[in-house]
Amino acid sequence: MMFAVATVALAFNAPMCSRMASRSAAVSMNIDRRDLLTTATVGAATLLSSSAAFADGANSRAVAFKARAVYGSRVVKLLDATSTEKILDEKNVFQLFVTGTYRTLDEKATAKKLNGIAKTALAAAGKGDLAGSKAAIKEFVAIGKITDVLSVSGNDYDPKQRRNPGAPETSEIEAGMASLKYAFTEPKKTG
Repeated sequence: MMFAVATVALAFNAPMCSRMASRSAAVSMNIDRRDLLTTATVGAATLLSSSAAFADGANSRAVAFKARAVYGSRVVKLLDATSTEKILDEKNVFQLFVTGTYRTLDEKATAKKLNGIAKTALAAAGKGDLAGSKAAIKEFVAIGKITDVLSVSGNDYDPKQRRNPGAPETSEIEAGMASLKYAFTEPKKTG
């Protein structure tokens, strides 16, 4: 807070060049100490305040768990794929899972292993080897300790649910909807 107040106070000082602009076209290097310190302080404050734009604040347990839930569930569903085209259509899910779940340095070895297995699975799918691709995906699921979180009814990460964080739990909303609870996740009643 104090840093912001000091920056704002110093930002409204007259620019250093205003005195020089009123003189002749000759260049003058006469700068007093106050102008030099003010300019240096404002410059440093500008540089330091912009460093927040480079911060990656999304590295938390909740974000990693959401990536595990959403992308991990998609990987698990590939075990039931009936064609290699289905696996190749979901090729990005492997990278999304690894980069979203294994983000820290202590998990780097696991991430490297998972990336290698993903390449093996996609290479096998590219050659049309469904059994080889599924075997690699099964190994990926085992090493990544992946479960299908989205198959659990009422989970918070189902992308089909239209709800805001902090809203009542899914079970409470569905209980209030009675026979229309299908409308919470599906546009039309199935079956």
